[in-house]
Amino acid sequence: MSENITATLKLNSPDLLITLNRKLTECTNAVFYGMNAIDTTTELPESLRPDKNSIFTQTPIGKLTLDQSKQNFKHWILKKGFEDLISALTELLISFSHIIDLNEKIQKNNKLTLKQFKELIFEPNDSNSTKNFPSLIKKVESSLKQPLKFKSEVETINRVRRCLVHRNGVVRPTDFNAENGLELKWWFWEFKLTNNGETKNLERFDLITSETEMKMNEIPKSKLFNENQRIEFNYQEFNELTLFCQRFGIDALDKFKLN
Repeated sequence: MSENITATLKLNSPDLLITLNRKLTECTNAVFYGMNAIDTTTELPESLRPDKNSIFTQTPIGKLTLDQSKQNFKHWILKKGFEDLISALTELLISFSHIIDLNEKIQKNNKLTLKQFKELIFEPNDSNSTKNFPSLIKKVESSLKQPLKFKSEVETINRVRRCLVHRNGVVRPTDFNAENGLELKWWFWEFKLTNNGETKNLERFDLITSETEMKMNEIPKSKLFNENQRIEFNYQEFNELTLFCQRFGIDALDKFKLN
């Protein structure tokens, strides 16, 4: 008979952010290249033609001008971008939730044979994948040492995503989270350098020496979209949202506890 063992679950914390960082990188790169394509495209391509012997035909609903096509593509890029932001955060929360469930099972069955323990570890658990974003946040919150710092801001990102997906980005009263519209909130981290008494914002290729003083400021940002207004963003704003989502993940990980 195998001897019972007592197990304790421990985290390798940086591993939890690998998928989040990868997905956010892919997301912001895709939005950048899409926005760049809009700026550099000067003419429409020729119509796609089916093969000569194909039984399928492609009939467009209507012909669009170059400007109309660019605008449609921009809206599609923005929608996909926000979907990817929430997808990255959702996957992070699912990972946290899976660890929470696994830790609870180990604590309830802390004296098992090695074989039983392996079966417990590798037992399928897809229940968290069926939960929506608000439910996952609520579950993870129960295992934090302190409240999430950026919860309300992240919830506004999800609210904007829903408007983009379900109402094509045109704000309706059902989207309102402010008195007169849909408000998106996030934080921006501004770095300032001081050299020889002169202070400036950090820019690419700035020289930093041992005498340089660096200070980081947290700046709250927001954008209000009124009823019937279409949600619009430029790449700089979207990139700030991507960095903010990364900070949300770091904050959640710092406050996560197992016991």
